[in-house]
Amino acid sequence: MRSNSAESIVFTGLSGCFARATTPREIWKAILRKRNFFMPLPETADGHTADELISGCPLPEVCASLDDCFSCRADHIPLPPDVGIGDNTDFWFAAQLLHDALCDAGLPPGANHTDRIALFVGYDAGLNPALVNWLWHANAVGQILGTLQRFFPDATYEQMDALRAEITNTLPLLKRRQLALSRGDGVVRALAQTIGACDTASLCTAGESSVFAGLEAASNALRQRQCDVAVVLTLQPPIPQTQMAGEAALTPFAKGGVLAPFTATASGTLPGEGGAAFVLRRMSDVYGSEPIYAKLHGCSQISGIPPDTPEALEESLRRALHRALRRIPNGFRDIDYWEMNASGIPQEDAAEEALLRKLTINRGAHIPLLALGSAKTSFGHTLTAAGALGLLKGLLAVKHCVLPPSVTPVDETFRLKESEHAYYWVQEARPWIASSMRPRRLAVSTISHTGRSGAAILEEVTE
Repeated sequence: MRSNSAESIVFTGLSGCFARATTPREIWKAILRKRNFFMPLPETADGHTADELISGCPLPEVCASLDDCFSCRADHIPLPPDVGIGDNTDFWFAAQLLHDALCDAGLPPGANHTDRIALFVGYDAGLNPALVNWLWHANAVGQILGTLQRFFPDATYEQMDALRAEITNTLPLLKRRQLALSRGDGVVRALAQTIGACDTASLCTAGESSVFAGLEAASNALRQRQCDVAVVLTLQPPIPQTQMAGEAALTPFAKGGVLAPFTATASGTLPGEGGAAFVLRRMSDVYGSEPIYAKLHGCSQISGIPPDTPEALEESLRRALHRALRRIPNGFRDIDYWEMNASGIPQEDAAEEALLRKLTINRGAHIPLLALGSAKTSFGHTLTAAGALGLLKGLLAVKHCVLPPSVTPVDETFRLKESEHAYYWVQEARPWIASSMRPRRLAVSTISHTGRSGAAILEEVTE
């Protein structure tokens, strides 16, 4: 098997849907107009909230929800005639993202093209309708009947059996398709069949940095000639309120419903939902008529550093960036724009800000200021798809040669506005003026308070 570690890997197709922006075009327009999509969470019917019953931690007040955009266009993806409540809607949404990305790359599914396709999926949904339906049929009905038997010990077997049948009849039918799509590995297998992938199909559960783990695996597979086309997909489906309560015990959410990273009032992040897909190929296989968004110069995903202190988080992010930058001649000094994590979680912000100052301290007066931004200020922290959202924004920035703005925090203590440093927060869209010495380059990264980090370096293709 021939391998060329220096062979260039490029992005030739992409798709995305976050909040109420259903295409990359709509996402880019929303970013340029500095829109945010946060909406209040629906109130519960009773007087108790799910967080009071489960984790004791407050739910966020707002969320950048997908709502009706979490769907599949039946005219593009053939839906089974009996699709119903018990089906895993995550699968159909993911299938739509894959279809759109492949069409954008000129490789529509079902076109009988001969390219060998590999699929790498970042998906870590705790609950989905198929799994919930399975658990109800397998466990919940029996537990309900067992509880009732304790309160009504005189109930006859016939009465309990009739009650079991009545409860079961109210549930969606449990079908073989639903069982297959209830778990992540089943989703990946079915998605691979949907797009005609005949090579590697694997599941990446690396949290916020899942897309970077997928990029690393995809670029290795392409360079080792294990496939001719690699597709990386990451997905954060709608979060049920019960699952949101559990997430609130793991992720600090902002008080007051305002995402204000790098400010004195930053208290946490705000959740978002969505997904994105990316098509990668070897540059030597791309012909003149095919679009190229950018070159993948390097990527990395770090998981093994214990997050005991902000210094440990900083070291985790430093390692991820260092590995992604290993093919850049002058390291971070050759980066024009950094799509940051900027989650609003104080521990993460402190680590990211400390590393930023160290990376730019020797930038030099002859090097342009480093531009900074984050898509989270518009679309929230999309959890498993957080890295994918930043990557999508970075690819569109390179393609359009524009430094994209971010929603500037309203707090006057926002620290990245300081003019004496060699960086600035992009507050309004501006042309990305290229250096005569090198192509446009940007860094995309994520960092998690759990100690996991990821990074990728994108470069403009000028040939």
